[in-house]
Formats: sequence, C-alpha cells, structure tokens
Amino acid sequence: MRSRLSSRALRHAVIFLVASLSIGCGTVRNPSLERARDAYQKARQDPLIVRNAGAALDRAQSTLETAEQLWAKERDVNEVEHLAYIAEKRVEIARVTAQRRQAAEEFKQGGARP
Repeated sequence: MRSRLSSRALRHAVIFLVASLSIGCGTVRNPSLERARDAYQKARQDPLIVRNAGAALDRAQSTLETAEQLWAKERDVNEVEHLAYIAEKRVEIARVTAQRRQAAEEFKQGGARP
C-alpha cells in the first residue's frame, strides 16, 4: 500500500511538473514588444494624451496590434522589433502632440503672461 501511494504521488508530481513546464514554455516573450505595449498602456491612461492626441494614439495602437499579431503568428523577431519601435515612437509623438495642444490651449485662454 505504501509503495502504491508513493507511486501515485510521484505520478501526480510528474504530471504537475510537465504541465507547469509546458505552460511556461508556451509563452515566448519579446522585450521590444513588451516595452511598446507598456508605453502604449501608460499613454492610454494619461487623460491629457487621450483628450489631445487621440488620433496619434490610435495610430500607435494599430501598429502595436500589427506587431502583436505578427509575433503570435510568425515569431518574426526583426519585423516585430521594427514595428514595436515604430509603435513606441508613435506613443512619443502622441505625448508631444498632447503637450503642445495643451500649451496652445493655455496660451489661447490667457495662460501665457509676460
């Protein structure tokens, strides 16, 4: 009975180990894509960017989605890194656009004083 119990426990441990490894190995991460995704998410949470540069942020999202789809389907490292870079730059453009529009609005409202 004791050997039967330990044999069963060993089988369960092996099954758990194999399942854990297969789950961990199933997700290959791309650091460039993750950086772009993080940059986009931070920008999406910034009300100034959402309000003043929504179109630029949409372009960044579109590029990011293309990169994610390409990574999921083909794992093309070079192309995904290229698209992730473009997505990050588009987020940066959205941020600068939002800041400039905010400054222009403040100027118009008399916020700029000599």
